[in-house]
Amino acid sequence: MRLTGRHVIFSLVLFVSGFLVAFSYQQTNQGPQVYQLTDKQLEKDYYYRQQLINIEKENQSIREDIEKKKSEIQKMEDQLANQEQTVSDYVQDKKTLQKLTGELPVKGVGVEIQLKDADYIPSEENVNQYIVHDSHIHKVVNELLSAGANAIAINGQRLYRDSYIACVGPVVSVDGVQHPAPFVITAIGNPDVLMPSLTLKGGVVDQLLNDNVEVSTQKKDIINMDARLTGER
Repeated sequence: MRLTGRHVIFSLVLFVSGFLVAFSYQQTNQGPQVYQLTDKQLEKDYYYRQQLINIEKENQSIREDIEKKKSEIQKMEDQLANQEQTVSDYVQDKKTLQKLTGELPVKGVGVEIQLKDADYIPSEENVNQYIVHDSHIHKVVNELLSAGANAIAINGQRLYRDSYIACVGPVVSVDGVQHPAPFVITAIGNPDVLMPSLTLKGGVVDQLLNDNVEVSTQKKDIINMDARLTGER
């Protein structure tokens, strides 16, 4: 029988197919391979596993320590914030006291009261009954303090807790400094409280007018008072 190209190709296909079937059968019969670890390999594997477990425990402990430190830092920051606020309050209180005692200059709204001797003095009358005396000034100052004035000055000279006012002939002495009339008394405080306290019916202003003292009052948007000089009474 004569072989043709078709027969050759058909034979080659059968040969390859048979080879593939035989190889697949051989692989199927072999089954899975099992690798047996030696004792040394098992020991090394166990050692690495323990190392990994220990590292995880250490990491967990570190994370817990970090959270604890964060909480402690937050508490410290809160305490510092409270301390800063407390210190700030102390500083503010100190400045307020220094202003009240005259160690620091002060400024603010307030009132101004001017006291003048009477313009007209009858010839037959006693002149002392028509001029401003230290008692008149004391009345105004005491009323202002009672109404809540924060600082008071006479002709620009500031008064302090140990100040004294006295008549010296035709002038008034304030802490040893003599001031002639008219006397301008300025007070820093709430003008809506100070002014009604002075001008209420039968109050200080009415009493001064009855004593023949000329009185004028006005509210002031800004009053400046200097600090007490070193060595000043």
